[in-house]
Formats: sequence, C-alpha cells, structure tokens
Amino acid sequence: MFMAELIKKFAELLKTGYICDWCIGRNIGNLLSGFTNKERGRLIRYQLAFISDSGEKLDVDLSNFHGINFRDSKIKPQTPEKCKICKNFFDEKLGELGEGVVKKIGDIEFDTFVVGTIPSDEILNAEEKMQETMGIEFSEPIKSEINREMGKIIEKLTGKHFDLKSPDVTILVDLKTNSIKIQVKSLFIYGRYQKLVRGIPQTKWICKECNGKGCTYCKGEGKLYKTSIQEIIESPILKDAQSKKSAFHGAGREDIDARNLGWRPFVIEIVKPVRRKINLKELEKKINKSKKVHVKELKFVDKSIVRKLKSDRIDKTYFVDVEFKNKIEKKLLKKLKIIAQEPIMQKTPLRVVHRRADKMRKRYVKKFSYKIVGNKRIQFKIKAESGLYIKELISGDGGRTQPNVSELIDNKVKKMSLDVFEIHSKKI
Repeated sequence: MFMAELIKKFAELLKTGYICDWCIGRNIGNLLSGFTNKERGRLIRYQLAFISDSGEKLDVDLSNFHGINFRDSKIKPQTPEKCKICKNFFDEKLGELGEGVVKKIGDIEFDTFVVGTIPSDEILNAEEKMQETMGIEFSEPIKSEINREMGKIIEKLTGKHFDLKSPDVTILVDLKTNSIKIQVKSLFIYGRYQKLVRGIPQTKWICKECNGKGCTYCKGEGKLYKTSIQEIIESPILKDAQSKKSAFHGAGREDIDARNLGWRPFVIEIVKPVRRKINLKELEKKINKSKKVHVKELKFVDKSIVRKLKSDRIDKTYFVDVEFKNKIEKKLLKKLKIIAQEPIMQKTPLRVVHRRADKMRKRYVKKFSYKIVGNKRIQFKIKAESGLYIKELISGDGGRTQPNVSELIDNKVKKMSLDVFEIHSKKI
C-alpha cells in the first residue's frame, strides 16, 4: 500500500515537466544505503516506465522517459528541457564547480577539508514546491547532497579527505553569487619559552595613537616596543609556513621589566598557513639563535590546548632583588614570617587597574625566604599561587596589598628587579 502511494506521488511530481535522476532520488535519499540519489532516481524512473509500458495510464510528462525504449506501449519520449528543480546543476555545473574549488585552493597544503554551499533562491524555491508534493519524511536536503557530491569530486581531484570534525580547509561555495571562499585552519604550535632580557613585552604592542600605521608618538614604528617574545618566535615560523600573521597565547605573562628564567608554556597560532608540514626541530634551532628568547619542546597541538593554558592555575617561584630607601632593621625581619602564614589580600594594582577589573583577590604564598645582601638590600625567593602580584607583595601598593613586606619592616622600596625563577606546570 505504501509503495503504491509513493509511486502515485512520483507520478504527480513528474506531471508538469522534466526532473533529473538526482532530484527524483533525493526524495527517498534516506531509504536504503549503498545507492547515490542519482541511482535511486533512475530506479524510480524505470519503475514508472515499467508501469506505463504495461498499459496503465500515467499522466507523466513524457520527457521524463527520454532514453527509455518501450516495447508494448506507443509512448514516444520527448527530449527533455532542463530539470525544473536544479536546472541541471548536478549534471552540468557540479564538476565545473569542483574544479573551480581546487583551482582556488591553489598551493595551500592540507590533508582534510569540508565543503559547504549556499544554494540559489531559485533552486530552494523549486525544492520547496517539490516537497509540498512528496513530503520530507524520506528526503535529503538538496544542500546536503550538493555538499556530499562536491566533496567526492574534490577528493578525487586532490587525493585529500572529507572531514567534518577537524578540516584543515573549509570551503564555502555561494551559488547565489557564484563565489568560492577558502578558510584555512590555523596551525597551533605548543612550546615553552625563556625571556632572557628585560624590556620586551610578551606580545606586540601596537600603537593605539595610529593603530600600527606609524606616528610621532611611536616614532614611526607603529608599535611601542621594537620587538617582543611573539615576534622573535613567530619570525622563522611565519616564513616556513608562508603565513603573514600569528596570535600568541601564553600561560600568563611576566612584566616587561622582568625576566623569565623558568620555562613558560605557550601556544603560537599561525593564521592562514600555506604550508602545514614544517620542521619544528629546525625552527627551534633558528629561534634559539636569539639572545633574548629561547624555546623548547615545540610540537603541533589542537586549539583545545589554548583553552587549557588559559584556564590552568600554575604556581610560580620568583626571585626578587630589592633595594629599600632606608637601612634595614634586622629585628623587624621576623615579622615577615606572616607572609607565608596568612592569605594575601590584594586589590587590583594601580599600575594595571586601568585595564583590569578593580577587585579584591585572595591568594597564598607557599614558600618565602630571603637573604640580606647589603644595608638596604634583600633578595627574596617566593613561591606563590597563580594570580598573586609579586611587586605589590613587596611594595604594598599604597596599602592595596595586605600584608606586604614594606609595611612589615617599615621601609619603603627604592627599586626592585624581578625574575620568574620557575613555573610549576605539567608537560603537555
């Protein structure tokens, strides 16, 4: 009973004009596996032809039987016009578009891809009318069919693989504007870095006055510092990957005037790489020729590692060399034991409050030791929780950090130098 009703619907569908095998078959695209929609459509077309040749009258546009030889009936099929649904897109334009995609990709290196399409309004409207006759219970959307069939063509032409989960290249074909856009997945490279000098930031500091164009404020540089950790690391990588841009994701950052003698985890994201297969061992050697930054453990990772770096709370050990304004009173130094005994309550430091929320933080110092190296000078070694501002722990920041070293020993800070001595992170 069901099959009879289905055949009746197909006969009604083919009543007013020619419909290609692809568009006929798509109406039962979710029935049986191992068939293309073109093959399904061909089977339905022959089923209707068998019925017609048996003598049963079907009110079908005869162009739908073109190429079929009837034996008993006197049916004379006509030459069809274009499919009234897809306008012969599958038979005449799909292959050409696939070739256009491959040409657009050009020299971009990739192993996996995904393709998406935006069908024209004309095709979508015709598809909607067809569904009014056939229903959507067993049908596949035309967009899905175009994506799949184009994917097959691109696979055949390139030898690469269709991959919905993690494609190197995303292809968007807009049939409304006849345009092709290629989106290339970023390369994510994990490593650890040391910053061996003071005075350079972790990332590029683009001049806000000119937005990187160059002005009197930035002395024509377009940025506030001549180089950065990001630029030193990215330079040879961008060259090898044939990319123009990177984004730097660090597990925290040290101050510009601080060194990092520990190894800070980072991920450098290479945007729109033309080459994906690059030699990280060789790149590590090139980067380490720098006297300012060294790296190690470079390896390819996925984007999830960036989220992990940003969310992990990593303890750090600092070395701080402090010169105080007055002579140190040694009898007051015993008060410093409270630093590692009580929580440190810190308001956002004045030096960064203009760009960060002004709130109170509760952090802990896990280890605290010091060494007197002069009448006014002490060297501190501090292991602290992630997020504790060390300079303010020493200076007090006008009372915004409690307790603090300066108040405990009743001596203001004249100057200090800070090094990140160790970063207590696990290997990825």
